[in-house]
Amino acid sequence: MKNLHVSLTEFRNESRVIKQVNSLSSAKVFKSIYIASLHGDDLKECESYAGDINLKRFKLTTRKLPKNFVVQVFKFIEYCFRVFFFYRKKSIDVVNVHALSLLPLGLVLKKLYKAKLVYDAHELETETNGLWGFRKRVSKFLEGKIIKHVDMTLVVSENIADWYADEYTIKRPPVVLNAPNRRELKANNHFREQIGIRNDQVILLYQGGLAAGRGVHLILEAFKARKDDKLVAVFMGYGQLEADIKAAAEHHSNIYFFPAVPPQVVLEYTSSADAGISLIENTCLSYYYCMPNKLFEYAMAGLPIVVSNMKDMSDLVTKNNMGAVISEFSPAGINHALDAFLQKDLTQMKVSAYRVACENSWEMQEKKMLEGYQRMLNR
Repeated sequence: MKNLHVSLTEFRNESRVIKQVNSLSSAKVFKSIYIASLHGDDLKECESYAGDINLKRFKLTTRKLPKNFVVQVFKFIEYCFRVFFFYRKKSIDVVNVHALSLLPLGLVLKKLYKAKLVYDAHELETETNGLWGFRKRVSKFLEGKIIKHVDMTLVVSENIADWYADEYTIKRPPVVLNAPNRRELKANNHFREQIGIRNDQVILLYQGGLAAGRGVHLILEAFKARKDDKLVAVFMGYGQLEADIKAAAEHHSNIYFFPAVPPQVVLEYTSSADAGISLIENTCLSYYYCMPNKLFEYAMAGLPIVVSNMKDMSDLVTKNNMGAVISEFSPAGINHALDAFLQKDLTQMKVSAYRVACENSWEMQEKKMLEGYQRMLNR
């Protein structure tokens, strides 16, 4: 059997898709696995991974055209045509789409290839930050119509699974968390060694995309207001707010920027911190129900975690005594919560965090995912 995964990214750090295809290959569910994505100037057009996994980044003739809505539609149509024609003779048995916008293409490929269709919803796709008005109505209409023809839907949190089941009256989708592979608990010291943080300072790590809606500016303002540098914030990642962080770091001794590192070594750097923070803002239902991969990466590195009061995140942290929850979204509220957090038994929280990470590791998620494929392919 052959499997095609279609992504609308340039496939730079797609850890969820990589884990999925590696698991499917190791379990010998498919003889060949293909990944289709978009090309970037600094990226290889074709790559091969362990087993028989082949990535193709498609170069679009429309890529350098302006980024207005009409042109974006033409770019999308070109990409769809290129994917269809490139794989049409490869006898694809299962098509996986990794975004709501790819569902129409997935349905077409299902019909034309006579294949099964898997919809991997990386978030609550129609309830995301910035999706509103006409685009939201069209998105909900398309998802509601096409999801009835999907052979398996995968989601990333328990509440999102309940939402899909209730909203579209479908069987509750399997939950496959964005969790890392299990690793031995081992502390490192990269941040202190590479950017000169003192041994007596406590490192609070923000790891991930430096974008709006994730509390980056709130954390910055909170640390600007702190009176000493006993607790320092390290922002590791990339994104549109990178310049703001670098500017703050120039004037405040308790703020540091560290560039993003490759996925295969990210936990080595994560384990160089003393605690992690995930301050998702409640700007949409998808964020309220989110379970971001950095939450489990912090835990797998043995870090206690400070989170905002989003439903699934705060429940996990509170029930397992593995960190603290911030309820007041202001610099003063964040600092009050951080000061209280530092008075707690961080050693016991580290033990709890690592235990929860192991209980929810990719090895556990892989089993649920493979069971889902087995049920689908045996129907």
